[in-house]
Amino acid sequence: MATGELLPETRDRILEGALQALGRVGVRHLTMGEVSERAGLSRGTVYRYFPTKDDLLAVLATYEQDRFAAGLRLAVEAHVASGLPLGIEVVAGYVMDYLRRHPALTLLFDTEPAFVLGFFRRQLPEFRRICEDLVAPALGNAEAVRSGLVSVTELSELLLHVVLSVFLVSGEDQDEVEADLEVALRSIVKLAGADRS
Repeated sequence: MATGELLPETRDRILEGALQALGRVGVRHLTMGEVSERAGLSRGTVYRYFPTKDDLLAVLATYEQDRFAAGLRLAVEAHVASGLPLGIEVVAGYVMDYLRRHPALTLLFDTEPAFVLGFFRRQLPEFRRICEDLVAPALGNAEAVRSGLVSVTELSELLLHVVLSVFLVSGEDQDEVEADLEVALRSIVKLAGADRS
């Protein structure tokens, strides 16, 4: 039975279970039994959807892109609905929150940093495209973009690189991470020509 013929709700439940399992045991020790336990489904059901761990991990990457995009879209829509102007700080705040609250990244970064860095390396172009698509109007109005100093694509990429760098190399103290991010964001906002102070 092909994955497309199966229930999307069950597929998503398995993928959420896989994220929880990854956060608990890491990639090397991940088993379909661990995934089925976290998802609250039988192993047979998990294997029907994903015959191998590699199949599961491959689909999980796309699932993460979709989760990221849906969450950012909601954050942007909520910000716009509040009547506030949309700026890059909305994207940066969402990305940091996404990274901090991720059910697996913190453990994986400590136990399997090569896996996490490889994941970010492969997914960064797609995450950049998502950010660019959702905040292009705000970035397009930035003075640096209008004057041709930087493109919307370059500004989106810079934003993601900075946020990821702060997440990956800052200290463990939450206040320190937020302070580092605030300094970095202030610099990017100035570059974007959005600093009104």
